[in-house]
Amino acid sequence: MRLDDLRFFVRVADLGNLSEAGRQFGLSPSASSARLTTLEKAIGAQLMARSTRQMTLTEAGRLLRNHAQNALDEMDMAFDALDARSDVPRGQLRISSNSFFGRIHILPYLNEFMALYPLVRIDMSFTDRLVDIIGDGFDLAIRNAPLPDSTLMARRLGSNRRVLCASPNYIARRGEPKTPSDLAQHDCIGMSSLPVWHFQGPKGEISHTVSSTITGDNGDYAYDAALLGLGLSVKSVAHVWEDLHRGSLVAVMKDYPITRSGDIWAVYPPARITPPKVAVLIDFLQTKYGKPPYWEQKAVPD
Repeated sequence: MRLDDLRFFVRVADLGNLSEAGRQFGLSPSASSARLTTLEKAIGAQLMARSTRQMTLTEAGRLLRNHAQNALDEMDMAFDALDARSDVPRGQLRISSNSFFGRIHILPYLNEFMALYPLVRIDMSFTDRLVDIIGDGFDLAIRNAPLPDSTLMARRLGSNRRVLCASPNYIARRGEPKTPSDLAQHDCIGMSSLPVWHFQGPKGEISHTVSSTITGDNGDYAYDAALLGLGLSVKSVAHVWEDLHRGSLVAVMKDYPITRSGDIWAVYPPARITPPKVAVLIDFLQTKYGKPPYWEQKAVPD
């Protein structure tokens, strides 16, 4: 029996869904079923009662679930302590990031990072979903939003200023809004995760509920839609700094800056000792980004 088998079983038990647990472990439905069956044979007991609609823990499964989690926690602490004793960061480093930040601000530097730390193996997940870092087994997540209160550890990588922007083609067709009240006469690119836009006005914050001509659930979609001239979009400068610099997107309503932007954070599970592979990547990225980060330095000035 392998530790990964126990981790897989715990995830199945927590989700109550074999296919979803398998997806998170990179397994097909048939491979997921085979893995659980193999574990049950090794244990000598049925762990999950299966039906066409759901999976529930058997008595043996509940007993193993409780003890397995404690054992895995102890083993993880032991591995962290062993890693900390090593002068050379090593092992698999599982990273979660939304697509744009991972593609633009992490992937281009990984050749250099892996040359510096050849014993570290990178496993990246690109998703706009707010992952469960501990439950999903990630070592590190990049989050570009205000951090909720939690037991997670976090280090700031840089600012995450947002701008309202559009393509020159759109502005030529529809004109440039000057105040939030003008937005009612414009096409707005909606995001299901951002139904209200907040601006700083001369007398305080102004909230604008977006009435969009097109709506989606992905930051890359909103970026592409803005480039194609479909309307106005609220975007992170970290995402669009190159477009602002070369003029393929134009920041508008600069007298009413976007509020509630937050920062970009490296977030990781709590531990008495931060694993070296996590610490060196965060240090490396902070060095690459600079203070302030290059996306703030090279975007069109306010």
